[in-house]
Amino acid sequence: MACGLDVVGTTVPDGVESTTPEGGAAISLEEAGASEPEPEPERIGDGRDNEGADAAPPAETPVDAGAVDAGPCGPSALVDNFAQGLGSWTHYGGVQQGVAQNGNAYARLIAEGANTRAAGLFWLPTVKAKAFKATFAYYIATPYSYWYMGDGLTFTWLTSTGGASLGTGAIAGQGLGLQPGVAGHAFALDGRQHASIGDRGAPSFSFFDIDPSRGNPGSYDWHIENKGPYRRSDVYDAWRTIEITVANGRATAQFRFVPNGSRYGLFENVPVDTSADIVAMGFTASTGSAEPMGFFVDTVSFELTDAVCP
Repeated sequence: MACGLDVVGTTVPDGVESTTPEGGAAISLEEAGASEPEPEPERIGDGRDNEGADAAPPAETPVDAGAVDAGPCGPSALVDNFAQGLGSWTHYGGVQQGVAQNGNAYARLIAEGANTRAAGLFWLPTVKAKAFKATFAYYIATPYSYWYMGDGLTFTWLTSTGGASLGTGAIAGQGLGLQPGVAGHAFALDGRQHASIGDRGAPSFSFFDIDPSRGNPGSYDWHIENKGPYRRSDVYDAWRTIEITVANGRATAQFRFVPNGSRYGLFENVPVDTSADIVAMGFTASTGSAEPMGFFVDTVSFELTDAVCP
């Protein structure tokens, strides 16, 4: 990875403990008070790779984090492990840098236990681009009341902010921390099922179409593709790595249990609109009235693969 940065996984943030029950069962409609049970949760891979995936790595080496590969019109890539704070980012909703006991830094979008919150963390490129590769590590901490919790985390790329400052009116709960008026797409790990907008049982992975002409984020069925529910122990309470590639109107998503472990395909050739340039890319998270989870990201690498000057 650029700048010699190693992906940091599996270090539990300070104050966060894994509370996923044995077996890691998924939230069901039945448990949530609905009438029909969800199918058995899926496993990622053969179900064995996550064994031992939570061993703590050595403390990361601080890097001169921030934009890299700067050209005449600005940088076309960003690599950050948050060791130097949040200076390369635009953020809202109380996002903070955290530092674990081993010295590993990370970005905390929402602390576990904080109800009805919306948060975002974005990089604003100055070059024009429609295609990219993105890699990041995430950690979602689950509360003790594991059968009734929410909401979710997204990796989002926007083609319009709707003329408002990022974070203006950001929507908690099923809006997943996004704000009205923005346009683009998102990859999401959704921790709560909202059947009225087409969510699968939780936890689930999805690609979203963010279209302000259809309403506010989370008010309509915005899924392009979604899969789940997955086993909780596969996706929660441990650092996991996601890799997203977007080019030529198609998106793929891959999952790793450990930074240099096997890749498992989540989505391939998902249709996305790449006709407009990206104006912001980063992360959002939200909680609602259910038992709120905690959302953390680390070791981010964004590369705009078709960048040109405006």
